Amino acid sequence: MVNHPSKKILRIKTIIISIVLLLNLSIFAQDGALSPAAAEGETLFKANCVSCHAMNSKQVGPALQGVHTRRTEEWMLKWIKNNEKFRASGDKDAIAIYNEYGGAAMNSFENLSDDQIKSIITYFKEWTPPAPKVAAGGEAAAETTSFYSNNTLYILLFLIIVLVILLYVLNKTKRTLKSTVAEVEEPSEEKASAPSEFQEKIAYYKKRINPTIFKMAVGTVVLGGLAAYGFYFGVTEVGVQQGYAPEQPIKYSHKLHAGELAIDCKYCHSTAEYSKQASVPSVNTCMNCHKGVQLRDKYNGEISPEIKKIYTAMDYDPDKPAGEQYGPNPKPIRWVRIHNLPDHAFFNHSMHVSTGVSCQTCHGPIQEMEVVQQYSTLQMGWCINCHRERNVDVENNPYYEKLHAKIKAEKDDKSSNYGKYFTKDGKINIKPADNGALECSKCHY
Repeated sequence: MVNHPSKKILRIKTIIISIVLLLNLSIFAQDGALSPAAAEGETLFKANCVSCHAMNSKQVGPALQGVHTRRTEEWMLKWIKNNEKFRASGDKDAIAIYNEYGGAAMNSFENLSDDQIKSIITYFKEWTPPAPKVAAGGEAAAETTSFYSNNTLYILLFLIIVLVILLYVLNKTKRTLKSTVAEVEEPSEEKASAPSEFQEKIAYYKKRINPTIFKMAVGTVVLGGLAAYGFYFGVTEVGVQQGYAPEQPIKYSHKLHAGELAIDCKYCHSTAEYSKQASVPSVNTCMNCHKGVQLRDKYNGEISPEIKKIYTAMDYDPDKPAGEQYGPNPKPIRWVRIHNLPDHAFFNHSMHVSTGVSCQTCHGPIQEMEVVQQYSTLQMGWCINCHRERNVDVENNPYYEKLHAKIKAEKDDKSSNYGKYFTKDGKINIKPADNGALECSKCHY
């Protein structure tokens, strides 16, 4: 008796599921989990201590790895609760630490109970440094222990190979069973069916249509369709980078800086009001803030990885003494350009920014972009539509002082080209297109 193929497949699926479950159990059964007390201590440590301390490196305060071997639990309870009061009691070690760090007093944590402080000390005892991994250049790098590791990749690749082999075996089995069934069954005689009415009509027209004309007609339709698509592609795609969002050397967030922190665009792009180009900020501009802003509280006492890239470009080491922090080899950050007009097109930032055109008009909601992208098409038609539709505020902008005076002087002159721009309510309604903004030489000189 031959087993049904579906039963074989069911057995194979059961074996695969068992293998996956065993692999998952072996991965998650790894050591390294903290005890409940140490887990509570880790939470308290991250909430109160990481802005000044790290476990394996000296920050504002000393590294805390192995501190339980250097101080007794009773000593640490007094120091953490109120180090000022502890120093006043005359403890020599407490006074020595205070002097070692230049008289910078640690915060008092009288809000923490003795049990909570003991849980932090338990975390110190159970904490283990992350396992190092060897980088391509042979240098050791920190690796966080997690389910998503190199082992996971190798296991998944192994499972993929096994599944591909099983798929091949099952497919071959299926073909063999089909051929066996075909050999056992007697071939049935095919019954010739009469052509349908639709098939008869097709046969009739095939006889009456000249094959050469038919082929030419089909070729014309196909070529016309390809030509139409080529024209559409050339107009809408060639040279258009709308949506282009390249990866930058530093993950600078406009959403954070321009959005949440409300930093004016012209703080970084300082020449937008005075120059053709809206300058890319130098590293010095970044350092105005990030010499102090390091986000250590979010990275377990370490400096933010992106801010470290700024320091590398500046050849700056914040851990060195004052006067020795800057090295001799600063380098510019190689930002990737996003908005790039053709060489034959002229655009002047100052002409637009100084006349009240907001950054969002061309660049879109830049204050909401985590990764900057080209929001608009920047095609000629897009610029012309803006020049035709946008009103010019000539009354309140010094840039248009002469134009404003000319329109006022010719207000009642019906033959004037400028007098007609006064509206019935006495306001001026003039657009860039009315002031020569559609002349070819304005942008293509």
